[in-house]
Amino acid sequence: MVKSGKLYAAMLFLVMIGVVDTVYLTYSHYTGTPVACPDSGVINCAKVLSSPYSTIFGIPLGLIGLVFFAIELFMLGRTSYENLMLFNIIGIATVFYLLYVEYVLGSICLFCTVVHILVTVLLVLSVYGYLKERK
Repeated sequence: MVKSGKLYAAMLFLVMIGVVDTVYLTYSHYTGTPVACPDSGVINCAKVLSSPYSTIFGIPLGLIGLVFFAIELFMLGRTSYENLMLFNIIGIATVFYLLYVEYVLGSICLFCTVVHILVTVLLVLSVYGYLKERK
């Protein structure tokens, strides 16, 4: 059970960054406020966040990311690293899809990249915790 320690604290910190990032992206989507990011060239948050890929069934990806981090936060103190690892594998699969979307669009969203990095690091940490739990 994940409840304390440096690994738990690191994961909690990363999840909280994810919550802040995805709240900002969700707020931006629903208010129409542009994000603080370049809007020309390869780094073009506006192009990524306004593309047809930025929503699924009308739900903005920022909100879906927020739900992901909320579930991760709930799971952190209540489950094993194995369960977190399995959940983060779903997250990393989503990251691969979103990286493909950015490739298709020819643009990168910095706030999305933060989420991609967070999910990747959370997966690595949960694998580490899982391997440590098995000893």
